[in-house]
Amino acid sequence: MTPASENGKYEEFQPSSDFAYAFGLAYSDHIRETAEPIPSKPVIFLKQGKACVEQRTVKTPTKDELIAAVKSADSTLATQIEELRDAIGPMLDYEIELGVQILEDCTFDDLRAGATLPRIGYFLANDVTSRTVQLMGQLSEDRLHCWSACKSFDGFFPCADKLWVPNEAYREELPEVTLELRVNGEVRQHEPTSSLIYSPRELLMHTMAFSKDRRLNAGDLIVTGTPAGVTFQVNRTKRMLAKLLPASFLVKRILAAGRSNPRYLQPGDVVEANAGWLGQHRFEIA
Repeated sequence: MTPASENGKYEEFQPSSDFAYAFGLAYSDHIRETAEPIPSKPVIFLKQGKACVEQRTVKTPTKDELIAAVKSADSTLATQIEELRDAIGPMLDYEIELGVQILEDCTFDDLRAGATLPRIGYFLANDVTSRTVQLMGQLSEDRLHCWSACKSFDGFFPCADKLWVPNEAYREELPEVTLELRVNGEVRQHEPTSSLIYSPRELLMHTMAFSKDRRLNAGDLIVTGTPAGVTFQVNRTKRMLAKLLPASFLVKRILAAGRSNPRYLQPGDVVEANAGWLGQHRFEIA
């Protein structure tokens, strides 16, 4: 018997929300590979756009679309992004993630008082990201605006079609699966969900604390962060030295390096995500 039949059941994943709450820096090894400091509180932002079930292609944003996304995220960056126009490439990256769909309304106060977790379901997602747009957040007063924009292009939310709904007795436990992502057959990410630093209750409570009205509604989506193995990695020593240099200089250097890095996703690349019994999906970069 599969864990699904023992501890829950499958339903068809039917996304309806126009956005998802997104966690960043939620796996220790991913925090280390990006040389980010361990966050003192959860990193949460909004990923705009609907989840795309069984989507077969992901379109690479054009240079003009990348520039427009930065300007929309932070209008004060308009001059700087135009000055970097010649250096801009998509720096398209993959992020396999465990997704959560809320199936019953719930409030922060109820969960804080010890209420049973609401009915939820889990699905396999990919949080496709333009690192170019994300990098521009280094020049912004609030970088999370660019973190949101870099993941909100049309089609940047491909997902598998399965939703696994745990029985009430298992809602406090994460599904025991390994997230594995391959690009053109090469394993890039491979890590069990047990490495996620938040429990299901913590994921919901942190999300509700972030939300405008401190609640989650049926249909809301959460993507819980990606494990190690993404293309965008930063040497810790270089990050420390970088603090001594102007942010604009560093962004330009990283953009130039990104344009020549073959590990970023290119047209024709095939991305395969696998979470065992939880689901699989595959798409090609266009």
